[in-house]
Amino acid sequence: MLDACIDISIKPTDLPSPPQIALQIMRACSQENVSAEQLSELASSDPVLAAELLRVVNSVHFGLATSVQSITRAIAVLGRKSLRNLALCLSIRDALKKGSIPGFAEEDFWEDSIRRASAARALARELDLDGDEYFTAGLLQDFGLLVLFYLYPEKAESWQRMKKLDPVARCAEERYVFTVGHEVVGMMLGEAWELPESLTLAIGHHHLAEIDELNDDLKRMCKILYCAEWIAAVYRVQHSRQVLDRCLHLMEEYLAIDKEKAQALISQLPNQVENAAAAMGLQIVAQEEFDAILQSASIQLAEQDLGYQELIWQLENTLRERDRLASELNHELSAAREVQQSLLPHTSDEPFPIHGINIPARELSGDFYDYFTLPDGRIYFALGDVSGKGAYAALLMAKTCSLFRCLGKVIVHPDKLLARINNEICETSIRGMFVTMIVGLFDPMRGTIELSNAGHPPALLFHSTTKFKSVEAQAPPVGIVPDCTFPAETIELGTGSLYLFSDGLIEGHIEGGECLGLRGMAQLIVKLNNNPASDVVTSISERITESGFPLRDDVTVMLVRAVA
Repeated sequence: MLDACIDISIKPTDLPSPPQIALQIMRACSQENVSAEQLSELASSDPVLAAELLRVVNSVHFGLATSVQSITRAIAVLGRKSLRNLALCLSIRDALKKGSIPGFAEEDFWEDSIRRASAARALARELDLDGDEYFTAGLLQDFGLLVLFYLYPEKAESWQRMKKLDPVARCAEERYVFTVGHEVVGMMLGEAWELPESLTLAIGHHHLAEIDELNDDLKRMCKILYCAEWIAAVYRVQHSRQVLDRCLHLMEEYLAIDKEKAQALISQLPNQVENAAAAMGLQIVAQEEFDAILQSASIQLAEQDLGYQELIWQLENTLRERDRLASELNHELSAAREVQQSLLPHTSDEPFPIHGINIPARELSGDFYDYFTLPDGRIYFALGDVSGKGAYAALLMAKTCSLFRCLGKVIVHPDKLLARINNEICETSIRGMFVTMIVGLFDPMRGTIELSNAGHPPALLFHSTTKFKSVEAQAPPVGIVPDCTFPAETIELGTGSLYLFSDGLIEGHIEGGECLGLRGMAQLIVKLNNNPASDVVTSISERITESGFPLRDDVTVMLVRAVA
């Protein structure tokens, strides 16, 4: 059952009870061995109830051709089932005394219930079903909500908010306020009152929960009650355009009632509601006609269309502005890229000891390499990688590259040069930004290199096709610790080759999706080391750029090789 998985503290004894005479009539009507005379005698035993039964039977709601003057005649005209339903409707009405829920607008609730019941009756008759049976089910289907407010009167003010919501939103609000829905309480009420099982099940499943467990007749009844819920919402919810569209869709999907017929049924509801309310002895306000609902819905639709059109215009203007700004940004990035390229050394013709290449992963690069010749013939070279990406990394790259070229012309020792660059960057760097960097000074006459590594991946020194030495970092990156020392190491280059590279190379993807890594880099150098220097750096970079995978980081490679 629906309430099996919901923890609530409501007990059957907490639920309201209808008048005992009404319960007796309902139960007697379900027993075939009870005669019409016995039913008449039972109903007549309570003068108040008998008078109410006769008044309702003779109302416009039933539309009988002749006046009924006795309970016996009423039973003969109505039949047992209709008498049971009528007694049940009156019991529902009288189960809670007027004013028993302080601060609760009972009139609004009963008006909504009558509207729902009348809609269920109209749908049933359209499908050649028992209209009175469905009227009773429609009147009772949300009675559990009234019971919840009766049990928790301190929540009465929630009704003002709930009544303006569509069926789906209202059910969600009920569970937020009470932690349980009205259909669960409705089933408990049906079992406590010993209502027919079919009616109890329909009340518990009319929001189509677990409907597949029911037989076809009950499924149809639940669908009719659900559609009646949405029809009632058309006259209740403020934004009726969406509710009406949803209602028409449900009637066609569940009941095969087309849009034109559905609107005709909905339009007849106000008059039916007024007649039913009068028959039930309930006071309601004059009902708004369906044409007024349609007019209001059309205005809402027009306002929505206008609002939508305004959103379209705003979106188009925003997209045009975005395109303009993107074009300006691309132009500025292109100019910035040209400036960055100008900071890199011009390609040297063979023979020259140093060759390099830089391939940015984005528009701007955080990597750089540079070299220049001192007046005495020695050659300064450097390769660096700025942490992070984007414009600031590119700006720090430009600053570091400029410091290297300017200060390197007066400071002719790599360790001292890195110390000076480090202090300059520490003065102005943003927290968290730093530069890994290798600076070397190559003496072609002696075949030696004075090398200092500041937190950069190791340089690889090859003296043959299979043997190499790695020159590891012995100091942190520049821009982290001021007044730091950067030890230099003198290496014999001779006829060997020194390879410098950024981590974007060894962390880049090769064919198959694997990273190149230091081992892969060494193996690649073994294959290429005897080729011309410019071809070597190009081939190494292409191993990453032509793998079919996007670059994860900037790729920079530099080769220092003695010229014969």
